[in-house]
Amino acid sequence: MSTVTSQPNRYLRLLRYAQPYWRGWVAILLVTMLATLFSVVSPWPMKVLVDNVLGHAPLPSSVRTALRWLPASGSNAGMIGWIALAGLFIFAVNSTLDVVLTWLWIRIGQGMVYELAAALFARVQRRSLLFHSRNSVGDSMARVTGDSWAVYSLVDTLWFAPLHAGFTLIVMLVLMLRLNLPLTLLSVAIAPLMTACSLMLGKRLRTTARAQRDIESRIQSHVQQTLTGITVVQAFGQEEREHNRFVKFTVAAMSALRRNTLASSFAGLGTGLTTTLGTAAVLWVGARQVLHGGLSVGSLLVFLTYLGAMQSQLKSFTGIYSTLQTVRAKVDRVCEVLETEPEVSDRPGARALARAVGRVRYENVTFGYTSERAVLKNVSLEAAPGETIALVGPTGAGKSTLVSLVPRFFDPWEGRILLDGRDVRDVQVKSLREQVAIVLQEPFLFPTTIGQNIAYGRPGATMAEIRRAAEAANADSFIRRLPGGYDTELGERGATLSGGERQRLSIARALLKDAPILILDEPTSALDAGTEHLILEALQRLICGRTTFIIAHRLSTIRSADKIAVVEGGQIREEGSHAELQLRGGLYARMVSIQSGICEITGAVV
Repeated sequence: MSTVTSQPNRYLRLLRYAQPYWRGWVAILLVTMLATLFSVVSPWPMKVLVDNVLGHAPLPSSVRTALRWLPASGSNAGMIGWIALAGLFIFAVNSTLDVVLTWLWIRIGQGMVYELAAALFARVQRRSLLFHSRNSVGDSMARVTGDSWAVYSLVDTLWFAPLHAGFTLIVMLVLMLRLNLPLTLLSVAIAPLMTACSLMLGKRLRTTARAQRDIESRIQSHVQQTLTGITVVQAFGQEEREHNRFVKFTVAAMSALRRNTLASSFAGLGTGLTTTLGTAAVLWVGARQVLHGGLSVGSLLVFLTYLGAMQSQLKSFTGIYSTLQTVRAKVDRVCEVLETEPEVSDRPGARALARAVGRVRYENVTFGYTSERAVLKNVSLEAAPGETIALVGPTGAGKSTLVSLVPRFFDPWEGRILLDGRDVRDVQVKSLREQVAIVLQEPFLFPTTIGQNIAYGRPGATMAEIRRAAEAANADSFIRRLPGGYDTELGERGATLSGGERQRLSIARALLKDAPILILDEPTSALDAGTEHLILEALQRLICGRTTFIIAHRLSTIRSADKIAVVEGGQIREEGSHAELQLRGGLYARMVSIQSGICEITGAVV
């Protein structure tokens, strides 16, 4: 469920991530102001050189007093030397302050960005599987790793840019007024025109920036999806097709970039033209004053330097709006994640659950992935503690959906699921999922060590416990043959192992977790007979003493189940033991007959 938030409130929400670093921001502000003061002083050695050394005008009394303590300051050569040293000193201080500012911005600014990225990552992780099935991994990655920099831009645009520009303008205006009042007033009169140019194209900048960001995330999604499925891509010889799709996306991205650049260029052109015309007017008036003796050449040069700096700071003010339009696209994408509540979350007053006994009951459960179609329809089912429930039926019948409701990957539209007599929605999600271990048809392994993969559900497990779990899963023997043993680093998704080896590691992971409820989603469907025997042997150890839901298309793997539920069309059509269902001669008996006939033809074993 998402809430509509106004744009200013969205900006304020992101700026809260800057609050914990307030000491660092104060340091950045102080260093910035100190750097501004030295920047303001930088043109004055040139004024002294032009007016007082080359122009032979008398030095102000304050300057003469300061120079009295410097050697060789009475000669022109000495004055030139000291002026050069003053310029070098100001440059060195400014450069040092720039380095300090850069270091502070990296440490404070990036820390803030990574904190926001962590919040986005946490929020995305907690979205339901329904959300992840509808949104690409690449788009989520783009929001976490790219759009999170919006907070960096906001702090700079809404806070530091105005403060820095305001402080600089005040100092420069004071000095400019002391130099020449008419020229200062003329300079200030240009500001409204610059602001108007910036505001005119703000909406266009926002639209093009959002389009560009969306296309860039689609490129990331395409690369991630293609590389994840590279085996299929190569097997079907579709490299050229995927390349062409990538080129199509990049063409669209370049088109969006061109539109954004064009809009930015028009905004810059308008502002730049206004600035150039204003500078020309000031130069014309100032030069005439120099010719009539109302202004010195050095003062005009200092004034023009200040004018350029003032126009730059005015651009910072007028550029705030256009910059916000550009960064707004990222802000919107970030806040779409932060403002949307997870589909599955703890109810108020939800309690932690101690180790469950394992009684699971479905009561009139209805659920679907879209509002137009229910996948499960008024399903009721009960599993006693330690009982094995097998779910069979055609593909798409709703078997996987049914078991996914136990750990609350989804919540039912109607009805409820009870664990030991308590509605699972009244239990803290983390506590609930600690009660459930899952072995999938396609086991997912992380690119870490084998030991770390086995201990994924219990990170604090000892190596002895990890080995015992591997032995029970018939995995210890092949692990010991690997060069690094349990410290062997796996490739992406465990690609360096066979399917049977990956599945045994998945079983070891479930064994080590030692949860009272177990979900097996077709754990042997893609294995050969020899490997299947090892897996089934390991599964028998895993099932022992646990409430187990097993989904299987190979009926040979579920003959010994305490109860078999036949699911078809989102409903349980039959329920009973293997022998009972055979005697009824219904859907299950026909499924067994069909598989027996296929196995007779292929020579397989049922």
